[in-house]
Amino acid sequence: MTSSSYSKPLKFLIYGKTGWIGGLRGTLFRSQNTDYSYGSGRLESRNSLLHDINAVNPTHVFNAASITGRPNVDWCESQKVETIRVNVVGTLTLADMCRENGLVLINYVTGCIFEYESGHQVGSGVGFKEEDSPKFVGSFYSKIKVVVCCCYDTEIDVFLSCCFDDFCNDPCEDFV
Repeated sequence: MTSSSYSKPLKFLIYGKTGWIGGLRGTLFRSQNTDYSYGSGRLESRNSLLHDINAVNPTHVFNAASITGRPNVDWCESQKVETIRVNVVGTLTLADMCRENGLVLINYVTGCIFEYESGHQVGSGVGFKEEDSPKFVGSFYSKIKVVVCCCYDTEIDVFLSCCFDDFCNDPCEDFV
């Protein structure tokens, strides 16, 4: 698999192996015979991220790693330091490492970062766009996801988000 914008074959580094999205990304790449590796470093450790980048030599990095808590994101309400360390500091550290190494970063954000409003009503078919400002702050987990989204600038090549809400029984329908 190659791309005309890259002189070398595409190779992907994935963070979030044990999570739903990271696991699916690896399964998809494996089924397509796409070259990929899972990162073993912790997002909040520049040295471990640099080790992964040097070992894998990727063209793209997928970040699906975050602390969501057990049994659910309510855990983050009482574990704010750990949540910030991984979900804010770690994610921004990875973004900075990708920028420094000229890598495309695709960051998956799970959790609500948008909220229905008069311009985006449930069932209206009007969706949110990448340029819309995230604003849902109904939980600590979502609030820090919004903070991270607002920290990105144009130096980072790609930012994707996937939003989920409690109106939908099928999470795939809410993939943005």
